[in-house]
Formats: sequence, C-alpha cells, structure tokens
Amino acid sequence: MKPTLNKKDVAKVGSTWYLWLFPVFAILISLWLFRGYWQQRGPEIDISFDDGANLQAEKTRVRYRGVNIGVVKTVELSEDHKSVVAHVILQKDAVNFAVEGSKFWVVSPKVSLGGISGLETIFEGTYIAVQPGPPDGARQEDFKGKLENDTNETIENARHFTLETTSLESINSGDAVTFRGLSVGTITSVSLSKTGQLGVVHISVQGKYARLIRTNTVFWRKIGVQAKLGLFSSEIKVNSVDSILHGGVELFTPDNPGEIAKPMSKFALIAAPPKGYEKWNPVLE
Repeated sequence: MKPTLNKKDVAKVGSTWYLWLFPVFAILISLWLFRGYWQQRGPEIDISFDDGANLQAEKTRVRYRGVNIGVVKTVELSEDHKSVVAHVILQKDAVNFAVEGSKFWVVSPKVSLGGISGLETIFEGTYIAVQPGPPDGARQEDFKGKLENDTNETIENARHFTLETTSLESINSGDAVTFRGLSVGTITSVSLSKTGQLGVVHISVQGKYARLIRTNTVFWRKIGVQAKLGLFSSEIKVNSVDSILHGGVELFTPDNPGEIAKPMSKFALIAAPPKGYEKWNPVLE
C-alpha cells in the first residue's frame, strides 16, 4: 500500500521548499570565491632561513616596494633541523619573482647605533621583502633567505667599491657615505680580509654620483667629535648628531681630479680627513 500525503502535509512541504535555497547559494558562493582565489594563485616557492624570525603562517606577507605579492602558508623546520623553511604562495602577477637571482630577506624592527629601521613592522608585523632577479631568469622554487637586507635595493644603478683600513671603528653596515654632507651611498657590508690583517668595507654609491669617485678620491672615517689640544690653545669641532650616532664614511677628491674610478675599485680608508681638504674645490663633471 503506497503512502499518501494529506493536504496538510503537502502544504507543509510547499511552505518550506525555499529553505533548500540557502545551502545551494552557499555552495555557489564558495565555488565563486574558490574560483577567484585560484585565478589569483601564483607559483609556490620555499624560502629557507637560519631562524624563524617571527614568521607566521597565513599572516606574514611577502612584499615588493610596499605591495603584497604573496603570503607565507606554512613555517616548518627543514629535514636536517638546521634551518626554517617558509612555504610561500605568490600571487599570479608575481610569477617573475620566482626566478633565479631573486633575493629574499626578513624585515623586522631593528635598533642599533646605526639608527632605527623597520618601524612599520611594529604595527603590521614582520614581513619578507624581495628583490627580483633578472627578467629572463630561469624558474626556481627553492631560495635561501636572509634575516637582514644586504642587497642595496634602495640604491638605483649602484656602483660598488671596496675600502681597506686598519681599523673598523665607527664603521657599520647601513651607515651613510657622504660627500659635502650629502648622502651619496651606503656601507653595504663590513668584514675582515682573508688574512685578518685589514678591515674591508664594501660601499655602494648611487649611479648619479658615480662621477664623484675618481682614481685619487680620498675616503676617511666620519667622526662626530674632533679635538685638537695644545699647550696654549685647544679646538673642539662637533659635527652633526647623525655623525655622532651613526659614524660612516666621508669622501672628497683633491684638485686636479683623476679619471672616474671603475666599479669595484679599491681605495684606502684613512682614520681622519687629510690636512687642508676644506680648500679642495675640484670640478667633477
């Protein structure tokens, strides 16, 4: 005997049929969102770091020039437990960053004698910055990241030079390289020579100021306070607060300047400015 529905049951079913529309709409919206996510999804890469450096899954962003181009999906130890691997998903329009030659580093708050950097991360959190590799670079999925920037991405068309000195006092990575009080470059790294007999300072100078570096240019350590003490007279010269806190390197070229120095040229870094350099006034065209 077949079951039958009375008029009351039919009316009840008829009055609740629209409830089935809600799960249907939910499924359609989910499919639409998933489609949009998949269309924006770019290549996946792995970036290994020596330390986790406050990297957080689903929160830490990958940025280029302040624009988000990816996100860290997972953070885990490498198989040998010697490094931390951040699994990153880049956006579709950031495919050119997943190439050989791209460099990644962690940006976080940093306070030192050289100044304060990464203040924006106090509110927005630590993020991974990137310098893209060459446009024709080969695709790559595994990268070695750093915990600080040593790529000089802020210096356009930079020219690189090496300074050698017997003392690295008041010289720090990130300090300014100045000419007539104007910052024309930066110290990119400080290290010792292979034999340990000299300190080696690598600097980058902005391309538009490359003409200032001549074969006879003189470099010296910028000192915040200079004192000349004598028996009958004394002289104390206090430079800018920046030079007191940051140190750095100053440069000048004597009259009768030499030819423009070639990139990667080596110079001596002396402890104090040469005598009478204030009277130098060469034409550097």
